[in-house]
Amino acid sequence: MTELGTLMATAGDWAELVSVALVGTDRRPPPGAADAADPALELLSRAAVAGLARRVGAPPERFDGALPVCVPPDPRPPLPGPAALRLRAILDSYPKYLPEWLAAARAAGYRVPAGFFPPLLDLGRTNTLIRADLALVLGAPGRWLAVSTGTWKYILREAREQLDPAGWQSSDPDDRIAYVAGLYLRDPAAARRLIHESWAEQRVPVKLGLLSLLVTHPNAADLPFVEGLINDASKQVRAESTLLAGSLQRSHEGRVRPGFTEEVARLLAAHRGIGRELHNFVMSRVGDPWPEDGARLLLDSFAGYGGQGDPAPWGGWIAEQLQTAVADNAPVGLRDRVAALVAGQAVAALDGTPARIDFAAMLTLLDFRRDLLAELAEPTRPTRQDTDPR
Repeated sequence: MTELGTLMATAGDWAELVSVALVGTDRRPPPGAADAADPALELLSRAAVAGLARRVGAPPERFDGALPVCVPPDPRPPLPGPAALRLRAILDSYPKYLPEWLAAARAAGYRVPAGFFPPLLDLGRTNTLIRADLALVLGAPGRWLAVSTGTWKYILREAREQLDPAGWQSSDPDDRIAYVAGLYLRDPAAARRLIHESWAEQRVPVKLGLLSLLVTHPNAADLPFVEGLINDASKQVRAESTLLAGSLQRSHEGRVRPGFTEEVARLLAAHRGIGRELHNFVMSRVGDPWPEDGARLLLDSFAGYGGQGDPAPWGGWIAEQLQTAVADNAPVGLRDRVAALVAGQAVAALDGTPARIDFAAMLTLLDFRRDLLAELAEPTRPTRQDTDPR
């Protein structure tokens, strides 16, 4: 530090050097260099030294602040190299598969490289559906990073790895909400009961967070409790509870959702194949887990799509939507069935039969998802390559 300070003192103040350069060394020589043989060269030399000193910086002579808390250790095994490359591909080109990847990574118990934290946390700001899995995948290091910036603090309210009762006793609203979020994952009835019984003593920030959990975990049995919040002292709580009460009321009055397989079979029989109602039903279940028998029934119906007797074959965009929905939501165990359909389609093409469903494209997406899950399901010995996502 002493040598750097001497160097900076010799060079002079940066602002003063800039001022001399603007005026011109013929009118104003550099400070302390009036007798220099070449004032311009002297100015450039001092500017070079001062510029280097500015880039290097200098530690303060006295530091009275508190040092930042170190990132907490994460004992989980590092993410395998192939899975890290897969995550990079998902972030770059296939973001729709991120929820499935996060759920599989959470179940596998791997530690994600820190370089992925910022893009994942940025996605979680707008995609609330991935937050629960994202918080558990990033763990304590993710929360440590989120504390440093306001844009990622939403993760502090998500369920944590351990259900610590101390979180419910904390004065920090985020800790209290995170505790109830974790309780929902383990015992939903206990979480709902805790919300109902402790509501009156909660502050507004906690109330709003608990309302958000009731939205995430809707239950018609909560309707009387939510309707009672219309008299809450907080205007924001009243507004949020009114919206939630309307949603729960519609859910309570609506019919029970039909089973996936049963509804697919009914619609196929009613329309003798693919019809508008089948398309609308399938698209309404995008993002839900599909039973294998229902997905297989769809695949078998696609095999004869557009053939003789199929009423009014639809345009290409309908077929593309359906095949993508199956590829994205069907269990990957159907991959071999799709491969068989690809082979059959190739044989039919030799006879000039047109292909209205692109099973090859469907197979490509299923293979991507199959490999995604396989890379996370088979632990590998940690290596240097395993921890480097580049």
